[in-house]
Amino acid sequence: MPVGSSLLNDAYRQLLYHVGAHQVPHSGRTLLDHLRGTYELLTHWGSHEVTRIAGLFHSIYGTQTFAHALLDRSQRSYVRSVIGATTEHLVFLFSTCDRDSFFANIGATNISLLNKVNGELLEVSPETLSALVEIEVANTLEQIPHKKRISPKVMDIYERQCKAAKPVIPDAAFSLCVRVFERYVPDGGSGHRQL
Repeated sequence: MPVGSSLLNDAYRQLLYHVGAHQVPHSGRTLLDHLRGTYELLTHWGSHEVTRIAGLFHSIYGTQTFAHALLDRSQRSYVRSVIGATTEHLVFLFSTCDRDSFFANIGATNISLLNKVNGELLEVSPETLSALVEIEVANTLEQIPHKKRISPKVMDIYERQCKAAKPVIPDAAFSLCVRVFERYVPDGGSGHRQL
């Protein structure tokens, strides 16, 4: 059965409802809204289908900044049976690895990501790293318009990440980064950022 079939899309939707993504608050909405928005950005950018589906499920095990896990990592085989092994592996890496290490490894020959759960270094391919960076950029950009307040310090981090990501994300993704930062005005300040 093709990954993009409507039957599997129904399975994705059922899994997200089954784990309660529609009931968990996230950025002034529900987690399900955020996950769908992340998926839609990745789709708009023309990201690979595995990356798009991983974006749809990127925080079901929780992440370093969103501790509310919908499923325990012991249920990985169940998730693999619904979304596929390669896609689930991306979701697992996204949930367990230090996301700063995604950006620190861009352009590296030997890529090692820090597993924050057990402290191990995990070697990944450049393609896997690019997918993780795309998901993180989509995750960040999807949330910015929905947050009530973002400190200038946090926006500085987002801006550095987008600049670092430019070599490995689609042009449409970087263009959105530019537009988001051009529109951002710091609390109580004036002016806009430029990438």
